[in-house]
Amino acid sequence: MHALGHSEHEAQFFGPPAAEREVSSDLAFWGKKAFHGNYDGFRVVDISSPGNPKEIVHQRCNGDQGDIVVWEDILIRSWNSPAPAGRFCDGEPVPVGFEGLHVFDISNLEDPDLIGSVKLACGSHTATLTPDLGNDRLIVYSNVSSGCDWIDIVEVPLDDPGSASQIGIEPLVGGTLGSNNGCHDMGIILGDVNLAACASGHATNVFDIGDNDIRRH
Repeated sequence: MHALGHSEHEAQFFGPPAAEREVSSDLAFWGKKAFHGNYDGFRVVDISSPGNPKEIVHQRCNGDQGDIVVWEDILIRSWNSPAPAGRFCDGEPVPVGFEGLHVFDISNLEDPDLIGSVKLACGSHTATLTPDLGNDRLIVYSNVSSGCDWIDIVEVPLDDPGSASQIGIEPLVGGTLGSNNGCHDMGIILGDVNLAACASGHATNVFDIGDNDIRRH
């Protein structure tokens, strides 16, 4: 393994006010584009020439963490903690106390458009997406890093992604030693497996998410 190219994005975690941090968080890929989540939105980077990646846009959304998932022209971004006054996403004021998910239309990569949001009780530290094309929707499993012991389940209709909504909560089993530490991140295997697994504290939770002849946990 060796590096081919570099798209520089300087940032500091300590020093800048929380609303101005641009610290890198997570990556998603679709086609020859990389979507680089950070504490102030996400960058869209053209990686068609791996040795010379080029930033197309840095979409601003100044809520911390900023994990992202992408499906075709839909990008969903995690907002991890209750929003204080004076925060914005795509130029729109974010309600005080909001935490959860923001939904973007990225059909115009030079100008991603905020089209919806889903408020979640414990916010969203990371998100994992799985397609449910038979029902014309995406399912997003939203994970919290602390404070709650469940996973939020969000539906994103493909014909109207801006109407995304929470459709369920799945409790975690095991918790942590004396405290609930949520589910930091989740991995999914589809096909004949149809299982999801996440790590939370000292416990690993495994879930049946398909038509399997097994029981959860």
